[in-house]
Amino acid sequence: MDVSQIRHVAALAELSLTPEEEQRLAAEMTRILDYVAELDAVDTSSVLPMTQVTGAAPRLREDVVEEGLAHEDALAAAPEAEHGGFVVPTFVE
Repeated sequence: MDVSQIRHVAALAELSLTPEEEQRLAAEMTRILDYVAELDAVDTSSVLPMTQVTGAAPRLREDVVEEGLAHEDALAAAPEAEHGGFVVPTFVE
C-alpha cells in the first residue's frame, strides 16, 4: 500500500497524519495485506464452516416477552422532551 492510498483513506476517515505517520502506516498496511494474501493461499476447501470453536452447545436463555418501559416513563427521565420524543442537540446542519 502506498502513501497516496494512505492519504486517501485518511481523508475519508477525516484523519490528519504527519508524513512520518503516513510512511509508517503504508509499511504496516503492506505487511498486513501481505499476511492476508498468505492466509488466502491456504487451501481450506476441506474445512467445514463453523460458528464457534469449542464444540460446546451455546447456553441461551429462554426468550420471554416481558413488559417494557412505558413511553411516558422514558420521557419523564429525559433531560428534555418535546412532541413525544427526546430532544437532542443538532449535529447536522
